[in-house]
Amino acid sequence: MSSPKTIFIAAGGTGGHVFPAKRVAQKFIKEGFKVIWIGTNRGPEKNICKELDISFIQVPLNGFRGKGVLIKLKALIAFLASGVIFLFKSKPLNRENYPMIVFGGYVSLIAFFYFKGPVFLQEQNTIPGSVSKLLFSTNKVSKVFCGFPKTKQIFENFDKKYIKLIESGNPIGEVTQTNNTNNHSDKFNLLVLGGSQGSSFLNEHVPKSIEFFIKNSQINVLHQCGVNKKEFVEKSYDLSSKDIQIEEFINHMSQSYTWADLVICRSGALTISELISSKSVGILVPLKNSIDNHQMENASYLYEKNASWILQESEEFPLNLFNLLKEILEKKEIVDEKKGSLEKIKIKPSEQIIFNEVNAWYE
Repeated sequence: MSSPKTIFIAAGGTGGHVFPAKRVAQKFIKEGFKVIWIGTNRGPEKNICKELDISFIQVPLNGFRGKGVLIKLKALIAFLASGVIFLFKSKPLNRENYPMIVFGGYVSLIAFFYFKGPVFLQEQNTIPGSVSKLLFSTNKVSKVFCGFPKTKQIFENFDKKYIKLIESGNPIGEVTQTNNTNNHSDKFNLLVLGGSQGSSFLNEHVPKSIEFFIKNSQINVLHQCGVNKKEFVEKSYDLSSKDIQIEEFINHMSQSYTWADLVICRSGALTISELISSKSVGILVPLKNSIDNHQMENASYLYEKNASWILQESEEFPLNLFNLLKEILEKKEIVDEKKGSLEKIKIKPSEQIIFNEVNAWYE
């Protein structure tokens, strides 16, 4: 009996890297592949591997960009140690060649210790991260799956014509609205999302901005606050109102997007992709200090298509959000206008595209 087709997946740290990797892993498992995941003990990846019942190789890689000299030195030592651990556990001398898919971030550095198969990169953001650029510029990858059109354009500037660039979109699974008409009557449904780890800024300032509308029974609120942040957010709201629901994490995003008339959220790559897929209109609040200002670039993708609003972090944010919500509630058809713009954006079958391109190596 022949051994199953196998791939390595390298992703870790934050949900922005890990959740797309999970979607891709599920696709390959469904197609009969054996998946071996490389990650750290700091993100959700280890638990995901238990959930999927796949092999996990833990490495001590750390982020280094924007850090001090001492942390960078520790990161270098961790990088070398990770290479030794990976080479020992992956047994390169005793196996066939397998492809590897990396999902950006510092865990993708493990690709520099991989020599028995091609390396493919999935870049989620409009602005590629430092490690993604490094892997690309050093010719370590042979194919790149780009989350947005601008991602592809930036990689094209490197003039690496022998590296295939594929506009795949981001793997987000089945995130859709079950219908286009929300099933509520008078009140406006507001979904607040802070990303996989929650947003301290949104947790602190959004309740202040929307308090007036809650007291006047104009809105219902579902607020995703992040793990271990629920108590803080509960204190910011008047929980005597039945119009407020606070969750640390939301597992069924399609239902939440279907429920919502409007989303207030960060502009991570996956959130932008989910808004497009679910045709959900958002007020985007880019993370102020995101590396390369990538969250602003992600947000601009929808804003330039008249498919969202952008509010920046500032002292005026609570007042700006209040004024914008007041305008929206007085003239709800402007949300429909932006939804119409969203519906013009084509959705790509990302997981299928990635699977086809990787599986082609085996053919």
